[in-house]
Amino acid sequence: MASKQFNNEVLRAHNEYRQQHGVPPLKLCKKLNQEAQQYSEALASTRILKHSPESSRGQCGENLAWASYDQPGQEVADRWYSEIKNYNFQQPGFTSGTEPPQVHLRRPRRGWKGL
Repeated sequence: MASKQFNNEVLRAHNEYRQQHGVPPLKLCKKLNQEAQQYSEALASTRILKHSPESSRGQCGENLAWASYDQPGQEVADRWYSEIKNYNFQQPGFTSGTEPPQVHLRRPRRGWKGL
């Protein structure tokens, strides 16, 4: 399970990036965190990384990632933000490879984490 410290690191880093683009900060959502944790555990049990049915239907955004080490929150946000190079600001909207963050999988020594 993602620690409070990890969640806060990811949130702080994301909000710093969002501020650069003049958009309001995000807040942690306990319900969304719980759903992300459950989904990350379900994916871990199958060892297949795939978007949720809700994401596939366009009902939410997801950014899935897999790492073989315990990443700090800043690194997770940096990996997500690095996708900005794929975003076309002349034609805003959803583009594969530039999804907003929702689920992040990690496999530390003690289990799987979702955020």
